[in-house]
Amino acid sequence: MDTVIVQSYRREDVPGWIGRSMASVESWARARGFDYRFVGDEIFDLVPSWYRERAGHSVLLLTDLGRLILARDLLAEGYRRAVWFDADVFIFVPERLELPRDRPFYLCREVWLEFTGAGVEISERVNNCVCAFERGNSFLRFYIDACQQLIRDWPTPASPLIVGTQFLTYLDRILRLPRIGNIGLFGPYLVRDVSRGGGPFVDAFRQHFRSPIYAVNLCASSRNKSIPLAQGQPPFLLDDIVFDRALDALAAAGERFMD
Repeated sequence: MDTVIVQSYRREDVPGWIGRSMASVESWARARGFDYRFVGDEIFDLVPSWYRERAGHSVLLLTDLGRLILARDLLAEGYRRAVWFDADVFIFVPERLELPRDRPFYLCREVWLEFTGAGVEISERVNNCVCAFERGNSFLRFYIDACQQLIRDWPTPASPLIVGTQFLTYLDRILRLPRIGNIGLFGPYLVRDVSRGGGPFVDAFRQHFRSPIYAVNLCASSRNKSIPLAQGQPPFLLDDIVFDRALDALAAAGERFMD
């Protein structure tokens, strides 16, 4: 057994665009000859009870550790590589998406775009929306231990990003982490611009990222949140209509999206 792709989400009340995103990953996996596993809320049963309590039952914190335990268990089953995809990752150029294998593990490059009074603010980060682990790699064991130590020792309530993007980005400052470079992460402002056919956040992302992307993480944690705009402008609601339109726009653009 070589590669298994694994995802998790609840089985009921699944937004249509999340279903489309997961279907794109499963279709891509099967076209590549990879095994595909879906796990429902039972992923939380993998996480120690004390961790659940300390994490305040935060879905993000629980899933951050759960994905690592799943990867460890799948490698123990005999797979050579286990790859996690968040449920809100949409593959819009499946024929071009390839995952590197030169290193024993990979995380994801993140270019985060935020709105400030001065305009678009850009920061480089590392995230775990897609992460790949080869059998025998030492980082997976370290990361599982680090997640638990952070939640055990951090004052509660902990940030929902503390064991994911925050920890990985801090770690990357002193230990250059291998990352997948053809998957983007779209925050609320970028999702809105994409759904509207373009805008300053799309322009800023293209200019900064500078390499093709074939899949995106769409930050479902911002779903149904009211996102502030410039002073004097009403906030916008990042609802399922906006996400659906963003997926449609990406599917229509294909690999031309970064042009």
